Amino acid sequence: MNIDLLTEFFMWLTILNIVFIIFFYVMIRFGFDLVYNTFIKSFYLGTKEEFNKIIVSLFVLYRLSTAFFAVFPYLALLLIK
Repeated sequence: MNIDLLTEFFMWLTILNIVFIIFFYVMIRFGFDLVYNTFIKSFYLGTKEEFNKIIVSLFVLYRLSTAFFAVFPYLALLLIK
C-alpha cells in the first residue's frame, strides 16, 4: 500500500463526510419539524428542546470525528507527499 493510494482514500473519505455534514445541516436547519416528527413516531425522544440538544450533540461529535479521522490524516498525507 503506497502513499498515493492512502491519500486518494482519505480524500474521498473526507469529501463524502463533508457532503454528509452539509446534508445533515440542511436537514436540521430547514427540515427540523419533519425530522422531529419522524423520530417521535418511531421512539419517544422527549420534547423538541431535548431532541434539539441530542441532534446538536450528535452533529458536533460527527464533525469532530470527521476532522480527526478523515481530514487530519488527509492533510498529513498531503504534507508527507
